[in-house]
Amino acid sequence: MKTDTTSPSKAQPRKIVGLSLSPEVAAELKMEAARRGVSLRALFLEMWTLYKKTSA
Repeated sequence: MKTDTTSPSKAQPRKIVGLSLSPEVAAELKMEAARRGVSLRALFLEMWTLYKKTSA
């Protein structure tokens, strides 16, 4: 599985956002991220980008 690696010199400030999901939805998200070979963070960023493009 691909992981996000960022060198310390390129690290960007981050804010942790907590989400409460049903066990079924959490499992689906994890499986989709694994299927794509990306982290949950990368999957969420992809989803958010698509959402912003389609809801503008």
